[in-house]
Amino acid sequence: MRRAAIVAPVRTPAGVAGGALAALPPQRLAAAAITGAVRQSGVDAARVDEVVLAGDHGFGRFAAAAAGLESDVAGFDIEGHGGTGLPALITAAMMVHTGAATVVVAGGVHTAAPVEALVMPDDPAHVERLARAYRITRAESDEFAMISRRRAARAWRQGIFDPETVPVVAAAPDELRHRSESAVPHLVDRDEQLRADVSTRALAGLAPLLPGGVLTAGAVCAPAAGAAACLVVAEDRLVDLGLEPIAYLTDWAAAGTDGSIPAAAPAIAKLLSRSGVSLGEVDLLEVAEGSAVEVLALARHCGWHDLDLLDVNGGAIALGDPGAAAGPRMTTTLLHELVRRNGTYGLLAADSGPDRGTALLFESAGAAPTSVAPRGARFHGMRTRRSGRHRA
Repeated sequence: MRRAAIVAPVRTPAGVAGGALAALPPQRLAAAAITGAVRQSGVDAARVDEVVLAGDHGFGRFAAAAAGLESDVAGFDIEGHGGTGLPALITAAMMVHTGAATVVVAGGVHTAAPVEALVMPDDPAHVERLARAYRITRAESDEFAMISRRRAARAWRQGIFDPETVPVVAAAPDELRHRSESAVPHLVDRDEQLRADVSTRALAGLAPLLPGGVLTAGAVCAPAAGAAACLVVAEDRLVDLGLEPIAYLTDWAAAGTDGSIPAAAPAIAKLLSRSGVSLGEVDLLEVAEGSAVEVLALARHCGWHDLDLLDVNGGAIALGDPGAAAGPRMTTTLLHELVRRNGTYGLLAADSGPDRGTALLFESAGAAPTSVAPRGARFHGMRTRRSGRHRA
């Protein structure tokens, strides 16, 4: 079976609710990401067989047309409400695996309505149960929220996010347009939600979301507008198409749970067991930051005592949660950092609720080919290793 190569993953900046990006039609926002991926890859747009887009129904077709792709691209829509957009990547990979397509653009899009400015997790009681079960304190939750913000601010300051981000031309927010009768063109090239001025003292002063709870609005991700996309290409056609992959999607798994443990934990265990790769061989971990408590609970459940390899450039707590674009956005950030560090394996984990999670395993295109363990291979456990050790 031919492997699915990931080529030119990009994302738009994340926009705040009520901001410039949130005012854009979702098909335009998605088109910006699709256009960016196609241009960065250098592929002839006529060679794109399909677009798989997580979001509202019908956006795939409109986004493909807005991005200038051929009129015969139908647009395959993945319902994005309440999900992470990862099924778009998985569906594109399956199209390549089965020979149904050779070049597929996969991604997701989400626009944040003004009402979504309020920060509240879907099930705060579940988050508090995890905090009690894994003995996570308020101070630990606040500290991780600060770490996420510091890492994201550093990534922008050091230019780490530049290669993965495509600027978007939008109209200025309403509050900037009152002096003129017409919309003012506005180039959005940075994440609008990121605030580098948040202090530990400010977080400590916030009231908990539930009486006597651990979680506060400062340690929860807020909805954000955004889009992300990449090319998923059949490995045996890369040379013919003149494409350079950044990584390969090695395997993926989804699993459910009764809610007593972090939602992504069973998916991670299932994926590692099936792939034959141990957690100690993974160079980078990208985990959905629904809340600081959920990340810390997952880390403790899996035995990740050292968080230096987890969400190294921050996550949704700092940047916002772009809904159906969250999974493709995380994939983009993970793979660019994996190449920057000369790593071999990158693991992505996300939940789509308190009782279901998905995990994906990526292998850097620069790594030597590895033999894949047969399905049902024995699970070797979740061993950890010291941070800073990366394969060349």
